[in-house]
Amino acid sequence: MLETGIGLKRIDDPVAAAFSEPMPRIVLAVAISALLVACRGGVEEGDSLPSIPAPRLEAMAPEARELIGEARGRVLAKPTDSDSNGRFGMALHAYVLLQESIACYQRAAAFDSRDWRWPYYLGTVHAELGRHSEAASQFQAALSLRPDSVAARIRLGESLLGDGQFQRAREAFKEAVELSPKSAVGYFGLGKALESTDDHDEALRAYLRSIELEPAAGSVRYAIALLYRNLGRAGEAERQLAHVGNGNRTEPPIEDPLMAAVRSLRTDKRRYLQEGLSLEAEGKVRDAIVLYEKAVGIDGRYLQARINLIAAYGKLGRFPEAERHYEAIQGLASDSEELHVNWGVLQAAQKNFSDAAASYRRALEINPHSADTHGDLGVILGELGNADEARSHFRRALQNEPDHRLANFHLARYLIAENRVSEAIDHLLRTREPVDDRTPTYLYGLADAYLRLGNVDLSLRYAKQSGELASKLGQVGLARAINEDVRRLEAVHRR
Repeated sequence: MLETGIGLKRIDDPVAAAFSEPMPRIVLAVAISALLVACRGGVEEGDSLPSIPAPRLEAMAPEARELIGEARGRVLAKPTDSDSNGRFGMALHAYVLLQESIACYQRAAAFDSRDWRWPYYLGTVHAELGRHSEAASQFQAALSLRPDSVAARIRLGESLLGDGQFQRAREAFKEAVELSPKSAVGYFGLGKALESTDDHDEALRAYLRSIELEPAAGSVRYAIALLYRNLGRAGEAERQLAHVGNGNRTEPPIEDPLMAAVRSLRTDKRRYLQEGLSLEAEGKVRDAIVLYEKAVGIDGRYLQARINLIAAYGKLGRFPEAERHYEAIQGLASDSEELHVNWGVLQAAQKNFSDAAASYRRALEINPHSADTHGDLGVILGELGNADEARSHFRRALQNEPDHRLANFHLARYLIAENRVSEAIDHLLRTREPVDDRTPTYLYGLADAYLRLGNVDLSLRYAKQSGELASKLGQVGLARAINEDVRRLEAVHRR
């Protein structure tokens, strides 16, 4: 532990933070239990406790051996100390030695029955092992000691769902969102519990609230799509599935300081990769790069970290750094679809269209069903003047994903050029959702198509929507150009 002064631990240490939370209020039953333990003189080492684990560490990474060995040494020196036992459990938990961590957490709880962390950690381990009933029991015990923990209520709800106790799960998730009205994961859990009790309308409202709070959560959109489909609302189901794309099943994040403290104990490459992915998903690309580079520093042949660095540096326009990582893994990743896609994106950003096309083709050899890659290759082929092959790839993209927005938009452009405007409109109507920074352009394309068809009213409607959205998104130049066209069109239409 780093020190900032005599007896002062660094406040940015998540493990120290987890162990320095104020003691919560104790409910009467637990207080009585603690009092009985105190009256009989406390728990002793021989009082039917699990033995101190002695895991085999020979095959583990050096940093794991060091962390676990030091934690075990502290327990051997102070076998009845609750924190020492708990920290040993956390070290084992961090490196997925789950059965051994249970023994440590049980020992920690026995030596301090008033500390809510130990039943909470026991609940998380049981949940990871699929023991839903045991997990629910431990989370309930944790909540009796810390009733204001949103994370504990969410995890209790998840365990109850897994155990088939849907009504109790509803109550747990309902209490979670009452405590934290902006908890997307709480509303997602509530939706699942409500759907399990056939309360479909309320479930839909909970899901929609969750996706409002966390729009990128593909697992929530997928659940909404399935519910719409079960309700006979096929069109709305398809619109939700259009948001999911490429197997996105990400779930809303859960704010869980105690589990963050466990994860922080790992200093290996996988931890840095996972934390980098989380930061990149939040739009913190520079912070993600720092962690990916740490992972590469530990293992220069760590393929996934280098692939992520190529994409991350590309997003920032730092092409030399991206190329450095691409060159470093030549010969290591010839069968990696993601590598070839990321390299294609990077080359396209630099207008190296021939190289981009070659990279996308290699990706499609590995996965010929990727709608995104077919769409991206179609755009590049258009830049290279190969219109026929571009159209072919847009159609392949739509065979795999009918609502693929980029493919629909670009195929519509080719159809308009061939004066097949009605067909183009069918494709453009599929681009209206989800609403993002591309939507103004897609809506304006739809306005143009309706104008070519002679429907001025619909053309004006979509042009105005496009201009308003462009302005709202800060696309000032586009908004100005659209609004000028709207004024001219209105003036002609009034005549």
